[in-house]
Amino acid sequence: MRRHLTSQNVLLIDAGVAPENFTAEIKKFGPSHVLMIDATDLGLESGTTSIVDLSKITGPSIFSHRLPLSIFADYLRAQVKTQIILLGIQPANARMGVAMSEQVKKAVDEVSEVLLKALSSL
Repeated sequence: MRRHLTSQNVLLIDAGVAPENFTAEIKKFGPSHVLMIDATDLGLESGTTSIVDLSKITGPSIFSHRLPLSIFADYLRAQVKTQIILLGIQPANARMGVAMSEQVKKAVDEVSEVLLKALSSL
């Protein structure tokens, strides 16, 4: 997405397993909205996407985030006064180090395409 989205009004971050490492950068940018996209066990078919209620995410993440995304989101809301949305993508396998399934790759491509269209006008 970074190659195709050049707007100065959009900050793209690949936060990996430690999104909390980017809080200073996010605070400095001061976004009105934050969209987090993450592998999320939705109990659905691999590659399925869904908006996830962050209040339902508690405790350590099975996807190896050092800090639960709900705590990260609460911190950002308090510091930046931003709206946060979590878009979950159902992985085929939740184990670390396992290659991304074709269904998940397809979902990532589709989400990227939709976001590029939506964000390119900002």
